Amino acid sequence: MESRLKKSHRLIRLVSDIKSAPYLTVEQLLVSHGISRAQFYKDKSALRELGFEFFWDRHRRRFSITRDAYFPIENLSLSERLSLLMAVRQLSAAGDYALSFEALNAARKLIADLPEPMRETAVSLFDDLVLREGFGCRKEILEKLNTAVSENRRVVLSYRKPSAKQPKREELDPYHLFFQDRSLYVEGYACRQKDIRMFRLNRIQDIAFTPIKFTIQEDYSFGQRYRNAFSVFAGKTTEKVVVLFAARIRTYIEETLWHHSQITTRNDDGSLRFEVHVAEPREVMWWAFRWGAGAEIMEPDWLREEAKGEVGKMNVVYGIMW
Repeated sequence: MESRLKKSHRLIRLVSDIKSAPYLTVEQLLVSHGISRAQFYKDKSALRELGFEFFWDRHRRRFSITRDAYFPIENLSLSERLSLLMAVRQLSAAGDYALSFEALNAARKLIADLPEPMRETAVSLFDDLVLREGFGCRKEILEKLNTAVSENRRVVLSYRKPSAKQPKREELDPYHLFFQDRSLYVEGYACRQKDIRMFRLNRIQDIAFTPIKFTIQEDYSFGQRYRNAFSVFAGKTTEKVVVLFAARIRTYIEETLWHHSQITTRNDDGSLRFEVHVAEPREVMWWAFRWGAGAEIMEPDWLREEAKGEVGKMNVVYGIMW
């Protein structure tokens, strides 16, 4: 008989996927969760009994939630509410989109129940410390994008990259809001580039709705794209990256699952061969640099040469001449 813990974990994951990636098809969910179609509908029925109902909207080609049961918050003291509010900020270091985004909504509800004048102070605290400092974005930008995603509405962004002097105008069909590496991002079809691109929310200076309603591309799968990401950058194709870790670093690498594709092999001298297949190999290089001389990029050749170049630049910065 299936354990209650295992079932609960699977139901929580299903709710998370339905809310954070509603365009995933039933077939994609079956593969992601490793369950049969019959089990999926059993879980759907179990969630309905718990107060969470959803269905596949064929017209919009995405899941729609029809009921998400509300449970009133009782017996929470003022200090407990404020503590939970500040705890949301710490999720900005966790890297979990579903938890972080749901926690933002929960924090707003905690604020709404506070008495005045504490409510006004808490709202300012939330906007400044949680959204601006913790997540790096403005409240109005997040709210407008959330509306655009839910309504399949094209938007126009005023977007400024760190290296740019002036912002650029970007037309975007926003597919998905997600949280990664301490920042909030939106991903969708960028009309100017005619490709799927992601934009960091704190770089969006302004946003405007258009009357255009879009349809998500049939071959788009957020889950598959980010399954190939080592950190932030996603893509449909992957490239093999091999890093050699010194024996003194080996334990730190082995005790963590850094990527689902990783293969580790111990060498006779105690060193460790670390292999992954990722969309952006440079992310592995940047990660490997954290281990200093204990990590060496072996493959691909172009990345090894790029790593050599970066090390050379570091020598110049530190005044080391060979």
